[in-house]
Order: sequence, then C-alpha cells, then structure tokens
Amino acid sequence: MIVSIIIITLNEIENIEETINKVRLAARFPSGKVLPIEIIVSDGGSTDGTIELAKNLVDKVIIGPKGRYLQLNTGAKQAKGDILLFLHADTILPKGAIIRIIYRLKNPNIIGGGFKKNWNWNPMIKRSSFLKFAAFWWQGLGNWLVRLLRTFPGDNAIFVRKSIYEELKGFRPLWICEDFDFSRRLKKYNKDRFICIHSAVLTSTRRYETYGFFYVIFFWFWIYWFWRLGMSQKQLEVKFKNVF
Repeated sequence: MIVSIIIITLNEIENIEETINKVRLAARFPSGKVLPIEIIVSDGGSTDGTIELAKNLVDKVIIGPKGRYLQLNTGAKQAKGDILLFLHADTILPKGAIIRIIYRLKNPNIIGGGFKKNWNWNPMIKRSSFLKFAAFWWQGLGNWLVRLLRTFPGDNAIFVRKSIYEELKGFRPLWICEDFDFSRRLKKYNKDRFICIHSAVLTSTRRYETYGFFYVIFFWFWIYWFWRLGMSQKQLEVKFKNVF
C-alpha cells in the first residue's frame, strides 16, 4: 500500500519544511526501512516562498484556488496512493505515524480514522499557571471527545482509503467545518471501522497566541454547534467570516 500525504498550504514557509521532514520520519522504521509514500503540497496561492521551497522537498506541488475543501480535493484527485492522509501545514506527525496507519489498514474492515492531538502550548503556558491548567484541560477534553464521537478536526490528520474517499465524493464544498462533515460521513459509513489512533499529532497554537486562548475556544464552540444545529454555510460565513 502507498500512502499519499496531502499537505494544504497558504503562506506556510515557516512551517512547511519541518512538517515535510516529520512526514518522512513517520514512514521510517527504526531499521531505516521506509514505507512507500507520496507527498503532495496543495497550495492556495502562497506569496511568501512556500511554493518554491516545497518544490524541492515533495513529489508534487499543486497550485489552485484558496479554500480548504478545494485544496484537499485537488490534492486527493492527483494522488496515486491507496490511502490518503490529509495534513495541515502546521501539524506534525509523530514518529511511526504512517507505519501505524498501514498496520491498522491491513485489516480490510477499517476504512480510515484520525489521531489524537496535542498542542505546542509552550510559548503560551509560560505566561501563567492558570493558562497552563486551562490549556491541558482543553487538550484532554478535546481528545476525549474525539475518541467518543469520532468527529475529527482537520488538524487531527484524517486518513482514509482512497476508494472510500471516492465513494463519498470527497470533501463537500463547505466554507467551514468541511473536516467535521467529512469525518462524520466516514463515521456514518461505519462507526466501528473508523478509528482513532492514540498516538498524538502536534499542532500549532498560533491562533491562540494571536487572538487569545478563550476567544478561540468560544469561537470554535459556537461555530461547531451552529453548524450541528443546521445553520447554513452562507449564514456561518456572514456571522464568522471576519472573526479571524
């Protein structure tokens, strides 16, 4: 089996090289043997040098319209692998992550899944003990909900068999929550065959640092529940487009 890793980018020159290097480590056994992988960068029009840097590091760089669902689907369309792994440019795979994916998907009944998630809180929690407590409480709650609900945000590194992705017709054209929607459709396809891998990816806290810890938490809380309760994408866009 070949794993195609689709990394979506928009002005990610500060993160992209480390993310790609960690992808390669995630496919390497301690013996040095490397699993067959394909790394695709699907870019939404970067102007900071991300594209030029990525061309020297990955198998394929695709440049297209900005938008997460567009970039995810564009990358998947050109992927050659049997398994698709969708990765944000500021999310780091743990060692052996791709080995774990292959191991779990040797079971033909498993259709896909995602990882637990840790945040790189270090820059933030140094500011106060309260923030340290709040950050680790939020992280623990998030991972518990992911395991319980099997509804993965995009930065939890969602993976899926390409045949299932094609059967579900990929990510829907949603302005936001395309990741929740896709993972919920995978869960609906068969909850017991859509799994959570308990090792954790590491993702950036840059939005928390820029906008404030509680601001970001409440934003995602409200947008998730407005979406679950049936608010249209147009209404969500009008209500939240200028929040970040």
